[in-house]
Amino acid sequence: MRSLAIVMFVVSAVFVASMLGCTATPPVHAPALAAQPTVVAQLEALPDLDGRLVGPSDAPTILVVFASWCEHCKAELAELEPLRSRHVRLLGVNYRGHEEYDHRGNSVAVRAFADRTPWLRVVPIGDAMFEALGRPPQIPTLYVFDTHGTLVETFDRRARKPPDRSELSALLQRLGA
Repeated sequence: MRSLAIVMFVVSAVFVASMLGCTATPPVHAPALAAQPTVVAQLEALPDLDGRLVGPSDAPTILVVFASWCEHCKAELAELEPLRSRHVRLLGVNYRGHEEYDHRGNSVAVRAFADRTPWLRVVPIGDAMFEALGRPPQIPTLYVFDTHGTLVETFDRRARKPPDRSELSALLQRLGA
């Protein structure tokens, strides 16, 4: 009788847990951006790693949130490099919280990374810009904006694999770049 009670309890517990929506992994949502043209305008008002304002552009913008130590970021940047010959603005956004995660990086590491990747314009961002980007929890997170600053595509690697160069080329072609 006692064994039957234990089995009934376990079955009931499993049923209740499934009804409450307990899952092993939470649902994944792409970071929610603030008003998109505002995000690009905020970014254009920031200085890059060399102290020059990013400024406006008449080209679509590919923005990748990265850290100097991140192997996934390096792989994604390798997909972006061939696009530099196209009419597109490539910006690497470096957030201190990601860069210094677990003491893996710092401003010296970012500078060394930028020196090894001269085709990528690196923009260090603070909390306000990170918030405007939707606080992307994982890197790389890649955003593609059209010439008006409207978000066209987000690649959040929790939700989907990062794009390869053929996917990015097709997207840029749709944007006229």
